This record gives sequence, structure tokens and C-alpha cells, in this order.
Amino acid sequence: MSERKYEYCGPSRTPQKVNNRDTPLSLENATIVIRKAWSSGRIHVGTHIKKRFRERGVDMIDLENIVRKGSVITREYDEVYKNWKYRMAGSTDDRQLEVIIALDSSEDLSDSPLAIPLTVFEKNVPNSPEC
Repeated sequence: MSERKYEYCGPSRTPQKVNNRDTPLSLENATIVIRKAWSSGRIHVGTHIKKRFRERGVDMIDLENIVRKGSVITREYDEVYKNWKYRMAGSTDDRQLEVIIALDSSEDLSDSPLAIPLTVFEKNVPNSPEC
């Protein structure tokens, strides 16, 4: 089996900031925007989700499969960070996974969206933690 490898190939320029948005995207539009962020390399992978990757046997390839083949199923507003979080569901390697992804509301969602994966977990597994 060949080694699974993920390499950054995103933009080298810093996009212009915009005013924050209070209005959520539709589930369909959120799926499109998250995929656009992924395709352009505008993904911020923080320490929390990296920890969840290790704990739950998930990697960036699994996350890419969810983003490319899955869809947004719910959304909720985060009062603390003042942005919308979207739950994407999809499958990878015979596993049903869900990932929570925030969209940075200060970024231009049509030109250069920034997606921030927050956590990932197994779908429909009894006692599966979501944090």
C-alpha cells in the first residue's frame, strides 16, 4: 500500500477582509463554499482537530473525501466566535464521518472563503463524542 500524503497547494497571496456576516448560507451554498475553500487551499487546520484526527483514526485524506463527496446537513451560529458552523456528513473507507467546519465571516465567501475544520467524529456510533 502506498503512503497517503497531503501537501499544501493553496494560494500565496493574502485575500482582502470583509465585514462580518450575520446571515447563514443555505446548506447547499455552504457545501459549495466549503468545497471552494478546500479547492483553493484556504483551510486552517488547528491543533484541536489534529488531536481528534489522532484519537479517532482520521487523516486529511479522510477529511478531503468528506468535503468533496459529502454535504452540509446542519448549521448553527457560534456566539463566542461570531461565525456560522456547518456539519458535513460523508463516507470514506467504509466509515460514516461527520465534520464541523466554521467559515470565517471576515473573509470574502465568494472570492476567497476560509474554512476551519473544528472536529470530526464517527456518525451514528453510540457514545461517540462530538468535541
